[in-house]
Amino acid sequence: MTALVGTLLRWLIRHALNLLVIFAVLLLWRVGSADWHALQSARAELAQLTHANQGISASVEEFARAVTARATAMRTASRQMLEQRVTEVDQQITAKRLAQQQTSRFGQVLRGTPIVAAQLEGMRLATEIHLLEKERAYLLELVLRLASVQSDRDQRVKLEVLRQVHLRVYQEWQASRRDVKALAMRHPVKSLLAIGSPEFNQRQQLLAQQQLLLSTNRLAAADYAQQLALVQQTRPLASLAAFSIRPSDTDLFLQPLRTRLEELTQHRTNHWLEKWMRPIEDLAPTAFLILLSIIFLPIAIKALFYFVLAPLAARRPPVCLMPDTSGALRLRAGQSAVSRTLVVDEGHELLVHPEFLQSSPTQGDKDTRWLLDWRFPFTSLASNMVALTRIRTQAPASFVISATQDPFSEIGILQLPQGAALVMQPHNLVGVLQPRGAPVRITSLWRLNSLHAWLTLQLRYLAFHGPAELIVQGCRGVRIEPADAGRSINQASTIGFSANLSYATRRCETFSAYLLGKQELLNDTFSGERGFYVYEEMPHFGKKTGLTGRGLEGFTDSLLKVLGI
Repeated sequence: MTALVGTLLRWLIRHALNLLVIFAVLLLWRVGSADWHALQSARAELAQLTHANQGISASVEEFARAVTARATAMRTASRQMLEQRVTEVDQQITAKRLAQQQTSRFGQVLRGTPIVAAQLEGMRLATEIHLLEKERAYLLELVLRLASVQSDRDQRVKLEVLRQVHLRVYQEWQASRRDVKALAMRHPVKSLLAIGSPEFNQRQQLLAQQQLLLSTNRLAAADYAQQLALVQQTRPLASLAAFSIRPSDTDLFLQPLRTRLEELTQHRTNHWLEKWMRPIEDLAPTAFLILLSIIFLPIAIKALFYFVLAPLAARRPPVCLMPDTSGALRLRAGQSAVSRTLVVDEGHELLVHPEFLQSSPTQGDKDTRWLLDWRFPFTSLASNMVALTRIRTQAPASFVISATQDPFSEIGILQLPQGAALVMQPHNLVGVLQPRGAPVRITSLWRLNSLHAWLTLQLRYLAFHGPAELIVQGCRGVRIEPADAGRSINQASTIGFSANLSYATRRCETFSAYLLGKQELLNDTFSGERGFYVYEEMPHFGKKTGLTGRGLEGFTDSLLKVLGI
């Protein structure tokens, strides 16, 4: 009963937790979906208003340039042309105000509310109306200045007329005085004393005329003085500045649009989804290009090697490292095995990796040989031929060598007689059975002028000289074959070859096999009647490069291969 209740409670708790998780996922989905749609709507409106702002700004700037050009051209126009242009501007303002009334039914732009196309058109019309009103005010100022200039000209003409009148009356008054003096000189008595005489009457007429002219002259002088004071009181108008439109003349009417743009930009910048998506959107093109490079650059490089460099290398002459050495070589028992037995007598010593020493007698001296060859410390370290177990015996004793840590490897023993040399990369080497006091001799051979060497990335070759027995391992077995007239083998399988053989490279059969990593680019080709080549039955899986290589491990292997290791 208790178990049943416990099972029921666990079932209820598990499904209750599942229900909570479902609720949480649905809630997050609803909130996230709402925020996503709001962000997308803000993005769309921001893009629309940004485009509209650019269009309206360009249209207003073009309209402002046209208004400025017209107003500037009217500075030298006549009063009639100015009044005609003012009438045209009034008609344009009236037409735009009627069009503006059609957009006003959408209401005022409120803070935080979307802006529709009609409101944008209303902003543009309001701006153009303001610019036309500014042009109209400027044209009216020009008209008033022309009227003022005309009035000042009329006043000065009147002043000149009054001066001429005053001058003429004054001259007539002077002439009248001269006539009175002349009459007095001709008739001094009659003109003064003979009352009723013609001379006396003439003098009286001249005096009356002189008095009238004097009064007229005084009135003319007063009129002239009054007009002169009026002309002198009229101040010249200041020069009218050139017509110009400041940014503030247009920004005021476009301010609702700019404010809404700022709101949307701020909303988008501070939105939590935008903060996550902005770096992704910025880096997406670069990441996509890098991904394409990762995918297609190795393919392009492999195509270059397969279709260009490999055929070029195949036409080059083969490499013969040591043509004067013997190509004698034999595989003990004619085959490899999972384990091999070696007999060590008192005249030889065995150097072997400790993990390959499966069984050994209790007799014999065993110590550590830190390096295979002290002349090649780096080669010994890189090929793992370090910390070897050295075995010496006083009587013949058998030792079993086996790949205890690799179920696919088999052991082969290569017998190298005196005068023979074997070119081999020491990473396949497990141990050496050599005469005491006469360790196996290793020589280093560089081939920097060979295209085969550069394509295989093996510029340095190591040759092992006999007499010695080289213990090697190979995946699924080790085989040895004579080169004869010419043999070709997968380069990944090659363990070594006689130094007197001619060595060359040949492109693999199909590009698809090389591209997909099924085969290496080049096959090793050997030719010669007195030599052998050694290979493992199956290339180890760790040597396959695949479509894009093996990264840093492949780079390290390539570097070691350059050094012949």
